Amino acid sequence: MPIEEQFDIVAKSGFKCISLGSNTSHSGLFEDVKKLKNLLKKYDLSIDTIHGCRTDIDDSVRMLKKFACTAKELEVNTIVVHPCQFYIEENMVDEKLAKLINVCNELKLIAKEYNVKFAIENLHPSGSTEVVKRALNILDKEFFGLCYDSSHDQVDGPRDYNLLEEFGDRVIAIHLSDRIKEFVDHVVPGEGFVDFEIICDLLKMKGYSNSILMEVSKEHTMFKDNIQLLEETYRIGCGIFNRVNTKSS
Repeated sequence: MPIEEQFDIVAKSGFKCISLGSNTSHSGLFEDVKKLKNLLKKYDLSIDTIHGCRTDIDDSVRMLKKFACTAKELEVNTIVVHPCQFYIEENMVDEKLAKLINVCNELKLIAKEYNVKFAIENLHPSGSTEVVKRALNILDKEFFGLCYDSSHDQVDGPRDYNLLEEFGDRVIAIHLSDRIKEFVDHVVPGEGFVDFEIICDLLKMKGYSNSILMEVSKEHTMFKDNIQLLEETYRIGCGIFNRVNTKSS
């Protein structure tokens, strides 16, 4: 679906923020920033996050600098990155961690220059997320945080929520969706087994107060109509947002 059509139905469903994915040819992120600005203004939308490239690919620093430059033009403060492949073996953790730290040492200068932060996303709960956890214990929290993805966190679940318990205070971006079973994920919360009450309570306890991105897909959800999917996601998302942000009496 063309980006303008997406903006139109997203805005009509009630959303005020969007995220742009790493498929820059679809969004026109690098080709026509002026057009994007005009579309955002037309549909009264703002951009919460931009999803950059993986940090372990060749030329990642140059590419992420390009993302950061465009983010500044669009007044976006957070760039989400994957640190490696979705799944890696445990024996690859040290190698991938070293690569991530080296890249982040260069990204720190870019973060300062363009006033952005990099949110490193949890992936498969084994080796890939171990890389993220170890990196967060090393990296400067002024420039690097966690992008928490609920569907990724609960692969082969239900699992515990130790990642949020341990690193909830480092969360600077969120991808929320439900999971039904292996390879059936990114559905609307309530369709699967992810415990959003626990997630909300942990985010609230850790003081999270930014936007919440609902990262749902039509592939596996019961809501196959575009408008129905968006309206139901918005309704559920508002409930989650309110629960996280409601002050305790």
